[in-house]
Amino acid sequence: MTVYFSLAVGLSFAQDPQNLPESNPPYRTELKTLAGRILKRADKAKCHPGSCTVLVANFTTPSGSTSRLGIQLADSVAAEFVALGGGIKVADRSRLQDYLVREHIPSDALKDREAARWLATEFHANVVLIGTIEQLGDHFNLLTELLNISNEGVGPQEAMRIAIQEPREAFAPFERYDAERFREATTPEHTSPPMRAGANGATVPECIHCPPPEYTDTARKVKFTGTVVLMVTVTEEGRASDIAIIKGVPFGLNEAAIKAASAWSFRPATYGGRPIAVRVPIESTFRLY
Repeated sequence: MTVYFSLAVGLSFAQDPQNLPESNPPYRTELKTLAGRILKRADKAKCHPGSCTVLVANFTTPSGSTSRLGIQLADSVAAEFVALGGGIKVADRSRLQDYLVREHIPSDALKDREAARWLATEFHANVVLIGTIEQLGDHFNLLTELLNISNEGVGPQEAMRIAIQEPREAFAPFERYDAERFREATTPEHTSPPMRAGANGATVPECIHCPPPEYTDTARKVKFTGTVVLMVTVTEEGRASDIAIIKGVPFGLNEAAIKAASAWSFRPATYGGRPIAVRVPIESTFRLY
């Protein structure tokens, strides 16, 4: 069951009442109204007090990219859900942000309703609130949908809008894992990492036995197509280690790609004729034929 609502507003953080801002954020009245209307009609998405947990996903543009504004709006709506109570639980959005940073899943990979439903199951939620925000002149419009994790119908719609200051900066594309990557890049390292494959005289390792990763049942069901990019250290012995996600995808395929890469074997890279450990990016493409 899908429930539609719409608004255009901004700011704050969510989860337990102790984390609510001490002072009222901008547009608090509009946010409270929106949250109240969503909760009032939550039963349309089979979300009932005492037996329902809602995950508020980051709000995105129509193209699927998120922004600081979209994240702040989602934080604020989640905070209002918590403040209103009513027996419906709210998944911790700070855990969601940590998860998206760790898994490097770009926002546009989650714009599909089935991907949003999958994300809700990762946080043991019954429903997920997704939102699309777009600029309309000097205003923004936010259309939200409350989706049950099962695939059902469409509920009622409602629209609101409001002006927001400094829209260009607030609306610029933003992924939290990019900010985390920048922070890590500017942190001094005290150990020398392995050489990068194909640079400074190091050769590129050659894959000897690299079977493709397996589809998860959920990904197969929705016929998902996409590519996971991993950064891997190929050791002097030709094994994959220190596997990190550079670009992730939903439906549990990150884990499938890591599991597959962990079992791969390579002819190691060399430097000066001797085997060495190198860091190399590896792509795993998921495609059903």
